[in-house]
Amino acid sequence: MDDRPTRVRLTGDVHPADYFCFVEREEIDWELWTDVLRGRVLGVIFRGALAPEVCERIRRNFWSSPILKQAGSNSPNGYGCGPQMVGANGLDRYLDAAEQTRAGVDALFTGVEDRAVPALLDDYRGHLARQGVNLRLAERHGRRAGSYKLRSREASGAYSLVPHDDADTIRRAPYLRGFEVQSAQHVCNALACVENGPGGALTVWNIAPDAASRRALGFGDDSYGYPQETLSGFQKVTVPVEAGDMYVFDVSKVHAVGRRDEEGTYRSTIQWSMSFLDSTTVLHWC
Repeated sequence: MDDRPTRVRLTGDVHPADYFCFVEREEIDWELWTDVLRGRVLGVIFRGALAPEVCERIRRNFWSSPILKQAGSNSPNGYGCGPQMVGANGLDRYLDAAEQTRAGVDALFTGVEDRAVPALLDDYRGHLARQGVNLRLAERHGRRAGSYKLRSREASGAYSLVPHDDADTIRRAPYLRGFEVQSAQHVCNALACVENGPGGALTVWNIAPDAASRRALGFGDDSYGYPQETLSGFQKVTVPVEAGDMYVFDVSKVHAVGRRDEEGTYRSTIQWSMSFLDSTTVLHWC
């Protein structure tokens, strides 16, 4: 991140204030969730969507999981369970990993199956079905994407996850050719936090950088590590995140996760992506 040019002036999409805000609710409202997927508002966070005992059980399942992996020291992913999309590995290897880890990821919800994320998404699936919309896993030639991944990041550096954006990478990355997510209309990330303490807030800047900005910063297939100086002129919103919170937001915008305030502590989240493919289909994948 420190090696990127810092005098680049980012250009791209900037939204008005009525879009660029995070809506906060104490109870899940699937209409609001759909508003985010339709590009009507930046994001929504539902406080306490997962009960404390559910978060605790998922944490225990995660840290004792046989498929728990530690990423390399230079990776943003920390510890994780689930398939990881890495360009060098290729799409077929990702789809292989999705099948190989599916049972292990499902096991993260052992003991809380009827109160955790899969049950909530089943509720959302029913909500969409009543409107004539089908929620399903993204596919390539009949092979299904991963449903979720769980990532845990330690307190380190200025950020737990440095400023980046995701949507354009998904649409343009050559290693995703043939994967229907590249036709997604408005890519959003969804997360359910199961472990956090002081710090680890989500920050989003009101800029979706264009291709010229990425080229000027020397980005390739990804856009990981926008220098802080290039973001200083843009409005930002910072959203504190606590265990039990579930949220969804537009990832065309540059976003980051703040550092944890206490060394040796973790911010652990269940993660997946969502988007309308067309007027009657919503995809999800990780």
